[in-house]
Amino acid sequence: MPSFGYVLRRVGQSLVVIFIVYAITFIALFVLPGDPIDNKINNPVSPLPQSTADGLRAYYNTDKPAIVQFFLSLTRLARGDLGFSLTNGKSVADLIGQALGQTLPLAALALLFTVVLSLAIALAATFAPWKPVRDAARAVPVLSISSPSFLVGYVLIVVFSFQLGWVSSITDQGFVSLVLPAITLAFASSGALSQVLIQGLGDAASQPFVTVLTAKGVSQGGIVLRHVLKNGAIPSITLLALIVGDVLAGSVIVETVFNRTGLGYFTYTSVRDQDTPTIEAIVLIVSAVYLSINLITDLVYPALDPRITQGGAGGSDRAGGSGAERRRAQKKTEVPA
Repeated sequence: MPSFGYVLRRVGQSLVVIFIVYAITFIALFVLPGDPIDNKINNPVSPLPQSTADGLRAYYNTDKPAIVQFFLSLTRLARGDLGFSLTNGKSVADLIGQALGQTLPLAALALLFTVVLSLAIALAATFAPWKPVRDAARAVPVLSISSPSFLVGYVLIVVFSFQLGWVSSITDQGFVSLVLPAITLAFASSGALSQVLIQGLGDAASQPFVTVLTAKGVSQGGIVLRHVLKNGAIPSITLLALIVGDVLAGSVIVETVFNRTGLGYFTYTSVRDQDTPTIEAIVLIVSAVYLSINLITDLVYPALDPRITQGGAGGSDRAGGSGAERRRAQKKTEVPA
């Protein structure tokens, strides 16, 4: 298990990264030439009333130097205050909370579909008894990577909403309305994960422990599910953590296609309306989620593979300890009981 010092060090590194991301975003949105509040006042489509603008100027302290504005924003952030929208004057925290309530169930279901679809493709591509099935399964990841999400989404809407009438394209039907956008996100995300799983399962299936287990009389299904899958899936854990970022980024397009008012749609409208406080908050929250998932991944690695250890001052050492330790761990892994 990871030591307390290692956990503390990784948490500290994540906080530093979040701070840097927040600083860069603040500079890009508030320090570089161009006053976002003036832009909203002079917006011919939806101009900001002067009284509202004065209140926002006082709140954001735009009359003070940029460095003072930055530290004041950090003070507000420490209190959990993400500011107010320049579009409607509402609390950014409340707006993002409403958007996350729509996006988190979609993202969770999309990740579940991604894992199931990737495992099915990888198992079929590696262990299917018929070569045409294996070849067809190996072609699916290429199709997934090369297919735009908006195109997949429109095809699903045409087939399941317009032709079959199974899902409404207008009204929210609860869980049913999550299925098609989740499938769209999962299909786009499963390509890279499937390829890594196919490679990992192929390498694990060629290891000597498979011959040993076969000689012991273990069934083919037991070897695959209990041993090959465990050893071959480890490299894909890191990629799965990265896919979380892809799902959040892909939700911008998918939620627009399926007319969902989640974080993706909220990001799109905030950029369109030049609502800088909400953009800054979205970048901060997405970065925090992304780093948290990667932190959790680093912490569970040793539980998945005993060969993976945490180095001393060097942080995570996924090669694992000394040469003798690695050889002992390799021996234990290659001939499972």
